[in-house]
Amino acid sequence: MGSMHMRVLSQINGVDVVASVDPRRERHEWMRRAYPLTAVFATLEQALERTERVDFAVVAVPAPDLYEIGMAVLGANLPVLVEKPLAGCERDGRALVEEAESRGLLLGVGHVERCNPAVIALKQRLDAGAIGRIYQIYARRLSPFPARDSMLGVSLDLATHDIDVMRYLIGAEVDSVFAESARRLHDSAEDLIAATLRFADSTIGLLEVNWLTPAKVRELVVTGEGGAFVVNYLSQELRFFSHPTEATKRDVLGSMRGAGEGDMVRYALQRHEPLQVEWESFLKAMEGADTPLASGRDGYAALSTACAIQQSGVSREAVAPSYRMAGAARSADMVS
Repeated sequence: MGSMHMRVLSQINGVDVVASVDPRRERHEWMRRAYPLTAVFATLEQALERTERVDFAVVAVPAPDLYEIGMAVLGANLPVLVEKPLAGCERDGRALVEEAESRGLLLGVGHVERCNPAVIALKQRLDAGAIGRIYQIYARRLSPFPARDSMLGVSLDLATHDIDVMRYLIGAEVDSVFAESARRLHDSAEDLIAATLRFADSTIGLLEVNWLTPAKVRELVVTGEGGAFVVNYLSQELRFFSHPTEATKRDVLGSMRGAGEGDMVRYALQRHEPLQVEWESFLKAMEGADTPLASGRDGYAALSTACAIQQSGVSREAVAPSYRMAGAARSADMVS
C-alpha cells in the first residue's frame, strides 16, 4: 500500500511528497530512481529531523506496527492517514483515536471502499430515500489466499472494509454480531467467516468473507422497501432492481423464476481510482470539509466490530462490539 500511496500522492496537484520512510535498505535505491525529488530515510525520526516542512503523513505499514508509528506521527503534531485496520488490536486503535482528538489533529483511516464511486453514488441514493427503509445489507469479499506477511485474519484484514461501508451507508451503529469462523490454510488466524450484524436501527448485515475462493469477489447488496441496489466494487458498477409491480406471464418454467419481475437499472458512473478519491477527501477534510473519508472513530468502530466477530467465532455466542460500550461510557461522562 505504501507504493500505491506514493504513486497517487505524486500525481495530485499541490502535493509534494517530501520524504518517505522504509527500513528496508534495498528499497531505497528503487525509491530514489522512481521518485528522485523525494528524500528516503530508514526511520521516521530521521525523516522528521531532516525534512524542513511536513504538512501531513500517511502510515502504510504492517498492521502490528500501525499503532507505534501512528503515535509517533501524532506526537509530531501532524495530521495523518493510517491504513486500515487502524491498529493490530482494539486497545491500540482506541488510543490512537484519543491521542488525535486530544491534540485536535485529523486522523483518517484507509477504508478506501467508501471512496469507491459506486459506493458514493449508492450513499447519495440511499440518503435521498430511493428504497425507503433498509432491511438488509449483504457483503461478499472473497479471495485466494494472499502471499503477504503479518496477516491478522480475514475479520481484521478484509471484513473491516465492509463493516465500515455498512455503517457508512446505513448511518447506524452495530449492536451485536454473531459469527461462524474457520481456519483452513492460515497458520494462526481465521481465513473464513460467515457473520451476522444487527444494527441499532434493526437493519441486518451479513458478511461472507474468506481467503479460500479461487476468484476474487467484491459485491454488496442493499435490500429495502423499494427494491435492491447491487454494487460491484471491482468494476465500480451500481445496479438497481425494483420490486415487481405486476405479475409477469411466463411459460411452464415461470414458477421457478418467481411470480413477477421489476425493472433493472444500471447507472452510468464516472469511474475514478478510489485511493485518489480518498486522498482528495483527506485534503478537503484538512480544510474542514465534510467528505467520505473514514475518521478515526469510524476506523475504531470497524476494528472493534471485527474483533467482536473473532470473539464470536470462537465462543459461538453473540458479542456486542466494545466500541459501543466505550461510546456509552463517554456519553455518561459528558452528562455527569
